[in-house]
Amino acid sequence: MPRLTPVRLEAMSDEQRTLYEAIVGGKRGPGMRGEDGALMGPFNAMLLNPHVGDRVQRLGEALRFDISLPRNVIEVATLVVGSHWRAQFEWWAHERLAKQAGVSEVVISAIKRGERPDFSDDGEAGAYDVASELYRTQRLTDASYAKAVQRFGESGMFELIALVGYYSLVSLLLNGFDVPLPAGQTPPFND
Repeated sequence: MPRLTPVRLEAMSDEQRTLYEAIVGGKRGPGMRGEDGALMGPFNAMLLNPHVGDRVQRLGEALRFDISLPRNVIEVATLVVGSHWRAQFEWWAHERLAKQAGVSEVVISAIKRGERPDFSDDGEAGAYDVASELYRTQRLTDASYAKAVQRFGESGMFELIALVGYYSLVSLLLNGFDVPLPAGQTPPFND
């Protein structure tokens, strides 16, 4: 039983409807709706406070679609976050996106198990190393930071660290509200 009742379009306030339209009409597209038309994943929770929810979803849209990092790098960092938090919906959604971005099944499986993959892509390795070190130590060493800045630049580092923070927020929303997967989907983590 989900903790949140899906907010139906006909029951939304004007502010909720504006946020709903921004999400399904934005770069994510209508794929954020379930079969019943309600928002899936963290987006239904965002309707609880449309003022804050809109800012959160706009940050997510910017970090997914409007940054310099390549898609595969974004998805590796996102999978590290999903694995760290064992966020069922987050992993389910981004495993598919990672595959579409060209991240190998071997890399995806290792991240899911909490292991460092053998990377063939330096950008993916860099994203993994930054996100993993931030979770392990809550910091980046000077050497790790310098290596990542050399790879991504300072602007790319800002994007990567912000991405890890954003998807941590999303994972906490998903876990805190125990957001279910779409019907018929198998949970990726056996918790």
